[in-house]
Amino acid sequence: MKNFLPILLLVSISIFGFESYGQDALNVSQIGHLSYSTSLSEVRGAEHNGREYALVGVNNGFSIVDVEDPANPTEVFFEQGPSSIWRDPFYYNGHAYCVTEGGGGMLIVDMSPLPGSTNLTTTLYTGSTYSFGAAHNMFIDVNNDKAYIFGSDNGDGNDGAIILDISNPMAPVELGVWNDHYIHDGFVRGDTLWASCLEAGTFVVDVSNPANPVVLTSWDTPSEFGHNVWPSDDNAFCYTTDEVESGYVTAYDMANYQNIVESDKAHHPLSENVIPHNAHFINDYVVTSHYRDGLTIHDVSDPYNIVLTGYFDSSPLSGGGFNGAWGAWPYLPSGNILIADIEEGLFVVGATYKRAARLEGTVVEFGNNTPLNGVVVEVSGVNLTENSDLFGNYATGTEADGTYTATFTKGGYLPVTVNSVELISGQVTVVDVEMIPEVPFGIGGTVTQQGTGAAIEGASVQFTSEFFNLDYESDASGNYLDTAFFAGQYEVVVTAWGYVTECATIDLSGATPDLDFELAKGYYDDFATDMDWTVSGSASAGIWERGVPIGTTFDGSVCNPGEDASLSDCGEQAYITGNGGGNAGTDDVDDGVTILKSPLMDLTSYSTPTIQFNYWFFNAGGSGNPNDNFVVKINDGSSTTTLASLTTSSGNWEQFSVTLNGLTSITDQMQFIVEVDDSDPGHLVEAGLDNFMVVEETSVLNPKAEELVVVYPNPAKDVFSVRLPRNAANVGMRVFDMRGALILTESNISSGQNEFTISGAPGVYVCEFVYDGTRQVSRLILQ
Repeated sequence: MKNFLPILLLVSISIFGFESYGQDALNVSQIGHLSYSTSLSEVRGAEHNGREYALVGVNNGFSIVDVEDPANPTEVFFEQGPSSIWRDPFYYNGHAYCVTEGGGGMLIVDMSPLPGSTNLTTTLYTGSTYSFGAAHNMFIDVNNDKAYIFGSDNGDGNDGAIILDISNPMAPVELGVWNDHYIHDGFVRGDTLWASCLEAGTFVVDVSNPANPVVLTSWDTPSEFGHNVWPSDDNAFCYTTDEVESGYVTAYDMANYQNIVESDKAHHPLSENVIPHNAHFINDYVVTSHYRDGLTIHDVSDPYNIVLTGYFDSSPLSGGGFNGAWGAWPYLPSGNILIADIEEGLFVVGATYKRAARLEGTVVEFGNNTPLNGVVVEVSGVNLTENSDLFGNYATGTEADGTYTATFTKGGYLPVTVNSVELISGQVTVVDVEMIPEVPFGIGGTVTQQGTGAAIEGASVQFTSEFFNLDYESDASGNYLDTAFFAGQYEVVVTAWGYVTECATIDLSGATPDLDFELAKGYYDDFATDMDWTVSGSASAGIWERGVPIGTTFDGSVCNPGEDASLSDCGEQAYITGNGGGNAGTDDVDDGVTILKSPLMDLTSYSTPTIQFNYWFFNAGGSGNPNDNFVVKINDGSSTTTLASLTTSSGNWEQFSVTLNGLTSITDQMQFIVEVDDSDPGHLVEAGLDNFMVVEETSVLNPKAEELVVVYPNPAKDVFSVRLPRNAANVGMRVFDMRGALILTESNISSGQNEFTISGAPGVYVCEFVYDGTRQVSRLILQ
């Protein structure tokens, strides 16, 4: 459901605090560290009475840490509060403020006695006209004596911004609200509020009259989950984060509010799927906390060419997940940066802010100067890869001065290598390139039925390379043809409904002969191509879609799968219920049912047709026990029969098979149906389908059997190997073609590696293994 916010996995962590490990760092070094016995959230810094302090949100309260001696951070004050993983502090005029989603209102702490005394006066502010207990976030415009409370639980829907006059720091006065949308985080300077409103977008609001704020502009961030926004000092640009896996730090040109321009964006470079959290602008750099991969520093002196020039990994974890660096505060007078790591505690680090050495230029076609887009620009030795834009322009850079080699590649053009490219910190090196077109050639062939040679009309023949994604359809004679092909390595996938998919990797050149393909008869779909499955239903979100799965997590568990079932199939696609990534509840099944139907099947030639597939089902969260369903049905042309209700939520790809005899009539109008519903009350619901096939049944498949037997290489030629787990004995193996004919039998396979020779035409085969009372089925491709 969309109202699920990210949940941090805290209950499974029994020991908090820093443990020594090799931290990955660039131009940033650790100075000091303070462990906590529970988790942290946001951190902000303060200069107070001549000393530097860290204001730290802690799971069970609010902490003030003296960091004047950064090598020895010392907690000098702690105020107990309701438990919450969200706590957001701020400093203003000798006072600390802190809000939390745990409730109780806004804590105000008079810090004036520090450092001489730690006996500090506190009060809780809950408002009157705009009363609240819980709030997600806050910001103080220190130059204008105003506080802004974001995402509060005010009962009148005022979860945008509650605006307070805090010129009397211990006694705020309400001035007004902006409540067009929920605000997750924001920034205020003078008369202008920048508001991150998650899926609703990022807004700029005129708050010169707090009683009547006016929206000036709004836009969507790249992942449509704008979490945080911070403008440059002159308001000319602003920087946002999308709090999703593989989310961006994005720069926007704010020169024209009627046309907000995305100038550049950057992923975290250290590992895949990492989630950005909070970005802060300082002196033409952006300092960002990146959860499991810690702190990053980007040089944004040219907002149209953002370059990473520093980082510090505070967490032993990596990749996607809501652990690690929650906040990073770079504004202490000393220049030290504070990092609040959820599990590892408070870090004080020192940074060397380094200007980027930038490489920019334009790529055009030789002879006519036509701009070339999509040219891949790679710089040796520094792992830089960039693509040219629609105008042929490219821009990249590194923090490391040096002399490099740059290569330029694009399908249909001869590659270009430029040696001795000198990159210097704080400077721009311009390299313009002309690329010569390759000479195209023709390629074609036929698609026929294996064994009969009958032409297959309407088969899809896909050629995919680094640069091309080409799709051809065979005609009535089974022929396909392209007269403008370019050399390279291609992944080739050939599909037709009612036939078994074939795929291979082929190096193509002008000397390549015609490519003919034979497909075995049989119903099989690993969704490498679109074979016209249909989608319907009443759900408002989480609709079935075909694609490469984008993983999401909930409470430490995988919610939406991050990959397909991966049983040596072709491609990486599967059918998924909503595949937008982001938070667990962003694109799960909501408020209804989503239905997936296969094309029609003629199963009258099968004696014992058995449907087999891999499925994913995740059901959690919400109120009460999860009560949603993954229902499998079959229609015979006149009536629909329920085959199974797969309600076990495992968070893994599972196997399932069911024999149709005795359950339904076997006709030439069969249709496979999967229905996934989100029933009241709402819970998280994610489902997937992969490797659908119809086979002749030979024995009962245990749907919970683990994949303990490994078949490789896959694809194979005439020899393949089987690896069994340790202590396995007397394992039986039978190999069938897709029509159910027995090709190979072995009755006593031992543990370890076993090699077999198979005599059969190229195609797809089913390997059945029986051991310990269970049955495993693996797919083997012969080339």
